[in-house]
Amino acid sequence: MNLSNHEDQIPLHGALRESERRFRALVEGALTGISIVQDDRVVYQNPEMERLLGPLPRSSKLAELDSIHPDDAAKVEAFHRRSLAGETGALDIDFRFFPSWPEAAGGEFKWVNCRTCPIHYKGRDALLVNMMDITQIRQMEHLLRIQDKMTSLGRVAAGIAHEIRNPLSGINIYLDTLEKRLAQTAVDPKTFKILDQLRSASSKIESVLKRVMDFARPSRPNLVVGSVNPPIREAVDLSAATLRRNGIDLDLRLAKNPPPCRLDRQMIEEVILNLITNAVDALKTISPPKTIRIASRTAGRMVRVVVADNGPGISSQRLQLIFDPFYTTKHGSTGIGLNLSRRIIADHGGTLTAGNRRGGGARFAIELPAVGEGNG
Repeated sequence: MNLSNHEDQIPLHGALRESERRFRALVEGALTGISIVQDDRVVYQNPEMERLLGPLPRSSKLAELDSIHPDDAAKVEAFHRRSLAGETGALDIDFRFFPSWPEAAGGEFKWVNCRTCPIHYKGRDALLVNMMDITQIRQMEHLLRIQDKMTSLGRVAAGIAHEIRNPLSGINIYLDTLEKRLAQTAVDPKTFKILDQLRSASSKIESVLKRVMDFARPSRPNLVVGSVNPPIREAVDLSAATLRRNGIDLDLRLAKNPPPCRLDRQMIEEVILNLITNAVDALKTISPPKTIRIASRTAGRMVRVVVADNGPGISSQRLQLIFDPFYTTKHGSTGIGLNLSRRIIADHGGTLTAGNRRGGGARFAIELPAVGEGNG
């Protein structure tokens, strides 16, 4: 009788093991992060949750408060308390946090959607946590908002630039006439110095107007197949004197044979030059040694170019706004350089992102689609 009962249980145990194996395979391969919290301890998490929040052992909290975006910290703390209190039904929240474990990409915050619900695990109360990375979705929403804003600002900027350019042309004509007439008489040399200063001011206004017009009606890139290294070197050559003058060392690490991309060399050079200029400005506030690193390498089907410095880095608040048009923290800047740079890279079918280096300093990464094979 006992033997018979034991034999009857063998198929049942096998079915349970098979069911558990299939369930674990489903959970382990899920695109959603899944974890179980019991007795204020994470007793299980799948690979996706490890990617999001780091390996075990770790805190049972959704994310450590010092890593949560300041604007979301209070609501995450309240959500965590409600979840542990065992409220019936599922609870949902969206929040931002900055991954802090070594394998994470430092400086770039993630958006996640989190749902918690009470369950029984191994016969006792537990909390099931589901977390989905929605960073790309939020970034796309942000880019669409920026695009709408740029369209509106572009129309306004073009109108203002046109209204300024007309009287400015008249001022330049009068300056030419005045200089010719003064040249025919005995005039104090200081007068010509004042004229030079007026011309310099006029040129600066012209330069700002050009950048505003570029923002309002950016030119389309003339894409040809080629390597990303030559425009990088050209930008470096143009920056050499500035780097020497500011006591900045350049660490140039270009791939020997990166796959070619479809690119406009002049526009890529302009983007790299802008990133170098921003890095130089950031390094003015620190003591030596000052270093800018520029590297190119193959990243899957993309070619990646990184411009990084060892300066003060970018605050979490600025990271959200740094590519917005007309946003700037620099005196005398128009605040459209990074916005134009991102638009140029987008026109190349690539991406431009900002973050911080693990050792400190800012890091800008360009990714362009490759069109052939190469050895990085």
